[in-house]
Amino acid sequence: MKIRDLILVLTIGLGFTLVLVAVLFLRDELARLDTAQRLQASNNVRQELLVASTALARERTKTFLQLTAYHHAEITENTGRLRRDADAALAGARMALAEGEALMPRARQSADILAEAQGELAALRAQIDRISAQGNGNLRRREANAWLTEATRLIDQLQSARLDLLNDNRPSDAVLAAEANIRAFVDILHESIAYNEAIGVALLASEGRARTDLATTLQRTIGEIDLAWQLIGYELDTALPPSILAAVQKAHENHLRTYNPLQLTLVNAAPNLTMDVMMVAWEETSDQRLQELGDLQEQLIVSSRSRLDSLVANAQRSGFIVGLATLCGVLAAVLILLVIRRRVIAPIGRISQAMVRLADNDLSTPVPRATRSDEVGVMTNALRTFKANAIARQRTQQELHRVHEDLKATYGQLRHDLEAAATIQLAMLPAPDTVGGISHTGLYSPSSLVAGDTYNVIAQPDGSVGFFQIDVAGHGAAAALVSVAGQHTLSQAILTRRREDRLEDIVAEVNRDWPEDLPYFTTILGEIDPTAPVARMVQAGHPSPVLIRSDGQVQYIGGSGFPVGMLPQARYETLEFAFRAGDRLLIYSDGVIETENPAGDLYSEARLLDLIAEHSGGSTADLLTALQKSLRNWRGRSELTDDVSVLVVERTNSRSNHAIH
Repeated sequence: MKIRDLILVLTIGLGFTLVLVAVLFLRDELARLDTAQRLQASNNVRQELLVASTALARERTKTFLQLTAYHHAEITENTGRLRRDADAALAGARMALAEGEALMPRARQSADILAEAQGELAALRAQIDRISAQGNGNLRRREANAWLTEATRLIDQLQSARLDLLNDNRPSDAVLAAEANIRAFVDILHESIAYNEAIGVALLASEGRARTDLATTLQRTIGEIDLAWQLIGYELDTALPPSILAAVQKAHENHLRTYNPLQLTLVNAAPNLTMDVMMVAWEETSDQRLQELGDLQEQLIVSSRSRLDSLVANAQRSGFIVGLATLCGVLAAVLILLVIRRRVIAPIGRISQAMVRLADNDLSTPVPRATRSDEVGVMTNALRTFKANAIARQRTQQELHRVHEDLKATYGQLRHDLEAAATIQLAMLPAPDTVGGISHTGLYSPSSLVAGDTYNVIAQPDGSVGFFQIDVAGHGAAAALVSVAGQHTLSQAILTRRREDRLEDIVAEVNRDWPEDLPYFTTILGEIDPTAPVARMVQAGHPSPVLIRSDGQVQYIGGSGFPVGMLPQARYETLEFAFRAGDRLLIYSDGVIETENPAGDLYSEARLLDLIAEHSGGSTADLLTALQKSLRNWRGRSELTDDVSVLVVERTNSRSNHAIH
């Protein structure tokens, strides 16, 4: 084969490869365009569903208020207008689903759910109209509760359909994903506040057991609102538009300044409030926050739509450019063939040029293929080998440098986050103090930066002093988060406890309500009676505490019990024991007695009891110092494998009104 023929064949192959690569790029751009259009269609449907759920929530709340006759005429909205708004929003959602059916696999299923919801809504409205026409106040109030429940269920269906569409078409763009998440959380806020508006008005007009149940429902929804704001805060680290950040911050500040104090006042002091004044303030404040959240949702919708429109336009433009490049590639290949047929010496010239450029470290220089064993082939092979080795070295160095920087940044961020979490967790522990004649001191040694152990001592409104210690299963960041949740739960239970509430009932309620997907934890929950020399405690899987009498006698008390979160129907018992002036109760986590020495032996309960007996005559601070030193000596040079915490409470001769928060 002649040199010119060989060059011709190689040129044809090169042209074909160029066209093939261009076609592949074109296919990728078309796929990107299809993805962008799917996201756009999904976003439009989710926007309409969001508007529908918001409108339906508004209708639900105002209809409930009118049925219960708790509202005032000057702030009552027209039910017919609210129904028309909800119907228009639902119709818009169905239209968006119909338009995007070809792009979304769940569009048909979502449309069926929406149609079913509209049918159920129509039936509910008809029932409400019949009841309202009868003029029976008691019947209307009973029907109001059914309306509130069923309308809330329909709203939940719309939200579920919207989340399904989001999961099917989750955007890869960080800003779009963050805006989608914020919209979901704002929708939760809107729904919760709208629901609370009805519950709050009902609470103001209720009495007895109904008031307690409504206050509990309102308080649970308050927790959902706080969680939604917290989740929104996590999304603000993304490079969101300044207008969105400012709107979110303004809405949150207004919530904290106006709505949050009002809802807490409603929950904690509803029986003492002036009903008419509070009802007006509650409805006006709720409506203001709902309007503000609606405006925020509108900003988010506009921002997301604009960004998606930009993505679609960019994908269309890129597809056009790549298509044009494909055509140009074909024309270039033909032109090269014509030129190569007339010029034979060009390959030698290219080889020469490639040699010079590679010598100057220009690794982007193309090198022709070599299929011959003559001198030209040898030179070409040498050039290709040299270039390949140089590129491989360069890429390896760049990759190693990039990986190193990524690992360094990731480790630094994780370390910083854990240190911040450890600081917060440590700040939540009570400092040594005397509360109501009861002094308390603690020892806290996490096995890592954060721990699953925590404790607290709280003065109760009736003068008694409550205390608890928690040990979450496992350790590290996950256990630390659960320990914070457990501390908040038990602290709130102590602060809101009524005199007639028994300790075992409090622990049983916390155990029954503990989420199944969270780790279980062991705890000691107790109280010290200010009027009698006794103390009480409930033991839930926690190690038995040590009672140190004023005369130096020490003994373990208690049994065991089921950990909180392990068995929902578990029962607990309250242990009451004498607790006089000078008596101390030492509560510890299992990390104390399960600390291993280098030989693998446990520290053990017997060794702990011996140490306490040896130092029972000294101060609590000296006792804890001796225990910490003993554990360190027992462990040796190794780090702790489990969290260690100790809480000591002592009845003193003096009393103090200072409380630990």
